[in-house]
Amino acid sequence: PHSIPLAVLGSSLLWLGWFGFNAGSALAASGGVAGNTVIVTHMASSVSALIWAGLSWVRTGKPSVVATINGAIAGLAGITPASGFVSAEHAFVIGIAIGVISYSGVVLFKEKLRIVDTLDVSSVDGVSGIIGSLAIGIFASTMVNPGGVDGLLFGNPDQLWIQAVGVAVAAALGFGGTWILMQIIKHLIGIRVSAEVEDVGLDISEHAESAYSDEEEFMLDMDTYTDELQEKDEIFRKKK
Repeated sequence: PHSIPLAVLGSSLLWLGWFGFNAGSALAASGGVAGNTVIVTHMASSVSALIWAGLSWVRTGKPSVVATINGAIAGLAGITPASGFVSAEHAFVIGIAIGVISYSGVVLFKEKLRIVDTLDVSSVDGVSGIIGSLAIGIFASTMVNPGGVDGLLFGNPDQLWIQAVGVAVAAALGFGGTWILMQIIKHLIGIRVSAEVEDVGLDISEHAESAYSDEEEFMLDMDTYTDELQEKDEIFRKKK
């Protein structure tokens, strides 16, 4: 992020709002489900944040603030599917799993496979969401939510299979649908800009404006974006 304080502020607001998002899904404050949902949401996100902070500290020698807030968001995204069906104790375990696996996913995708994922969405949301969905099949209990189901630990192993099938279908639709849409966009307008435009910056190339025009260190040279550069970029996009 270009501003870590703003990233922390935004993540904090997101964390607070997530309580309403998850607990509000109960559609009522009575019965204990909504209250338990708030607790498990906070538990999993806190544990995941600590896991990310610890793992970043081990790997780099310094605890990372950005890693910590990414871990919190991963925990929020991961616990969401299971938040209305699991206990706080199991949310603690789920938070550990989310933290370790999603952090490892970032390392795998970005450093090993060299996949460009600027916001780490594939791990922070994708991997974490898969963990949370599968967790329902393991930790869900009708003692927590009488309107829900029991998972593997409570005598219903079939629920884990149901969750796995659901994850597979969602992944196929997500990846398949995205690939189709990207192919359409690629052939219509292109999905990459030229190296020259990347160097000048998309603020100027797409909007002819600079986001930091009042700060000298962020000034972008408007004169470098010429009609010739725009024409070259359009040709580049058509080729792609």
